[in-house]
Amino acid sequence: MAEPDDDFDRIVEGLHLDLSFPDEPADPVVPAPQAPTSGREPGDEDAPAEEPFYRHVEPTPLLPRRRGVLLAWIGTLGAPLALVLATVAHVFLDRSVVAGAALIFVASATYLFLQLPEHGPSQKDWPDDGAVL
Repeated sequence: MAEPDDDFDRIVEGLHLDLSFPDEPADPVVPAPQAPTSGREPGDEDAPAEEPFYRHVEPTPLLPRRRGVLLAWIGTLGAPLALVLATVAHVFLDRSVVAGAALIFVASATYLFLQLPEHGPSQKDWPDDGAVL
C-alpha cells in the first residue's frame, strides 16, 4: 500500500471543489413548432440572400483538350516509365537515349507547371485557399 503523501495533502487542502451533482438530469427544452407563414420569417424582407457554403465547380475532363498538354503528360509519365521498363527487361540503353529521356521529362514537367492557372488579385475569387471540390 502507498504511503500518504504530505505534499499532496497540503496542495489539495486549499482547494474548494463543488462536487455536488444533480440527482436527475434536466429535461431538454424542445421548442414548440410554429405554423409556417409565407415561407419567410418576419423581418426577412430586407435580409440579403444567404451565400452557399461552397462553390460548385464542374469536374475537369479526364483527358486534356489541348494537344500540347496531352503530349506533356505523355512525356512526363512516359519517359521515366520507358527507362524503368528498359531496366527491368535488362536492356542496355545508350547514354544519349537516357539523357534524351531525362530532357523530355524535364521539358514536359516544366511545360505543365507553366500551364497552371494563376490565382491572384485579378481573379474574382481572390484571395482563395485554392481548394476545389
